Amino acid sequence: RTTSDMPITVSLPDGSALSLPEGATGREAAAAAGAAEAVVVRVDGELRDLSAPLPEGAAVELIAAGSDEGRHILRHSAAHVMAQAVLGLFPGAQYAIGPAIEDGFYYDFDIGRAFTPEDLAAIEARMADIVTADQPFEREVVGKEEALRVFADQPFKREIIESVDESEMAEGLRVSLYRNAGFVDLCRGPHLPSTGRLAAYRLL
Repeated sequence: RTTSDMPITVSLPDGSALSLPEGATGREAAAAAGAAEAVVVRVDGELRDLSAPLPEGAAVELIAAGSDEGRHILRHSAAHVMAQAVLGLFPGAQYAIGPAIEDGFYYDFDIGRAFTPEDLAAIEARMADIVTADQPFEREVVGKEEALRVFADQPFKREIIESVDESEMAEGLRVSLYRNAGFVDLCRGPHLPSTGRLAAYRLL
């Protein structure tokens, strides 16, 4: 047996242990633990995407969609899907920040005018298409200059990148992006495994 064939062991909050293949992710831990409702995983106290590999000996907590933290992840991911819909419907749209909040989510946009009720209906319909497509959220860590290049046509994003203190960046002078089906956003994450996990939303 080679080193790469050796399993890893992670511990769950109830004190039980899971034996998983080396390189196993939070998604595999959720499957092994029968936690189908998990949307993210806490690894040694830090929330991570289910797609992130787990280290040997990690303390792992699988976060369900119905928990407070799970709802936060759902809402944050919904904001990304809304931004993807808006940018697809309104060429030249600029977007700033899109956080989860206590009772939902929002995103700041500049499309040159106010949104109308008809716009909201169109955005919801486009969001439904994105959800049906079940697009995976994929994390990427890039350097600051690369991030500025990615958002060359997005002044609000460039302002955010330029204003972030180096000590707050994901990994030194690097920042994290999330991509799905050509859409990209500046974000620390984590997010749902894919857009298809977003079951219900409403724009008001």
